[in-house]
Amino acid sequence: MLIPFLLKEKIIRLSEVKKDPKKLRGFVRVVNDNNGMSTKGFFMDPETFEDLLEYLEYQTPEFWKEIEESKKSGIVSAKEIEKRLGL
Repeated sequence: MLIPFLLKEKIIRLSEVKKDPKKLRGFVRVVNDNNGMSTKGFFMDPETFEDLLEYLEYQTPEFWKEIEESKKSGIVSAKEIEKRLGL
């Protein structure tokens, strides 16, 4: 399972982060300044972290079970649920 936003990973050198912390937007891998480019850490801004949590939640059987139960209950129409999920 490849999480879509990982495809948008940015790689930033540690010295760049120190100069301009605003570059830490999205999913960022912070690397050494030397030629080895070893990873020092990863950063996710709050929006990206929320996207990750939602993506992982949508993958669980429990989530889809709740959706099906809600559809059957008639409290929220199936069309409304699909609209909210963007389906």
